[in-house]
Order: sequence, then C-alpha cells, then structure tokens
Amino acid sequence: MNIFRIFLDSSITAQIIMIILSIFSIWSWAIFFKKLLNLSRLNMLCKRFFSSYRFQHTIKEMENMGALLNDNPFGRILNSGLEEYKRLRISIKGIIDPAAQARLSLSLDELTDNIRLIMEKGKLLEIANLESSLPTLSTFVSVSPFLGLLGTVWGVMVAFLDIRTRGSAHITVVAPGISDALITTVYGLLVAIPALIFYNIFRSRVNHYDNELTQFIKEAYTRLRKNILLDREN
Repeated sequence: MNIFRIFLDSSITAQIIMIILSIFSIWSWAIFFKKLLNLSRLNMLCKRFFSSYRFQHTIKEMENMGALLNDNPFGRILNSGLEEYKRLRISIKGIIDPAAQARLSLSLDELTDNIRLIMEKGKLLEIANLESSLPTLSTFVSVSPFLGLLGTVWGVMVAFLDIRTRGSAHITVVAPGISDALITTVYGLLVAIPALIFYNIFRSRVNHYDNELTQFIKEAYTRLRKNILLDREN
C-alpha cells in the first residue's frame, strides 16, 4: 500500500486533515526523543549528585558541593534550602535582646518552616519544568482521534451525496468517499496511540521525581532544622 498515492488520491478535505495529523505525529516524536534525552541526562546528573551528597555530613560540606547544587533538581532545591538556612542563621545570631530571644524561642519552629516552604516552592518549579511538553502530548492524544473522526464523517457524507447525485450505489461511486473515511481514521489512530504511550511514560517519570523530591525535602529539611536548633542551644 503506497501511503503517498493514497494521499494524492484523497479529497482536499482529507488531505488537509492528514497534513495536520502528520504535523502532530512529527511533533510528538520530536517531543519523545527530546524528553528521552533530557530525562536520561537528568538521571545521570541526579545519580552524580547523590553519590556526593550521601557523604556530606555537615552544612559546610553541603555548601561546598559546587556545580552539583545547580545542575539537577535535587541540588537546586538543596541550594535554596541552604540559602534560607544561612539567612535564618544570621538573623538569629543578630538578636541580642533577651526579650527578643525569648520570643524567638517560641517562634523558632515557624521560622524554620521557611526553609521547608522555600524548598517546596523550588520543587513546584522543578516539576513544572519536567512537565513541559506533556500538555502538548495530551492535546495530540485528545484531538487526533477527533480529527480522524471528522475525516471519517466527511468521507461517509461525501459517499452518500454521490449516491444521491448519481442515483447509483455502485462501488465506483462510493469508493472515494469511503476511502477518505478510512484513511483519516487510520491517520488519527497512528498519531494518538504513540502520543498516548509517550505521555504515559513521561507522566510516570515525572510522578517518580515528584515522590523522590518530596522525600528528599523532608530529609534535607530535618538536617537543616536540626542544625538551626543546635546553633540556638549553643
């Protein structure tokens, strides 16, 4: 079956629909390969981050991780927590009034919550970045079958109009309309099915990172809060 011959033999309406679906198909495959490469690189960077992070036992050591704090979601979130930790630590050290220090002791939990909130805000930005292009894939999944259905309905309508016009239901009369109806449906499914597979693959990966980042924030926040409390006691 020559797909180009079928395209050329189709009506203008069917050709327009097939061109749109072909663009959707190329676009979805481009998204697939780009996201696959980006996630593979991200996975490598995250592994490198954790291979170093697990051996950092003090705040100073974590601050000295350098580029590892900027080239992956976990590092950037940790870096935002460290920045907030340093600001909070400086503000606490600067309080010398006894009454203010007493009030600080009562509100210390609320203050350290700022570290967690900053890291959670960073997580939202990271997840939004990971989710880029997923709405486009979702749109292709939803729209492509309907475009194929539009071509199907149009082709069937044309076939019945030809029957009414010529007064005959011979195969040569209805074949062009039925052909348009079938080919646009096939095009729609060929776009929607891969796009749906791609979407589910990447949605699963994003959900995985979402869960991992949530656990990481809990761990990092606990370590930073513990250091704030220790500094306060000392």
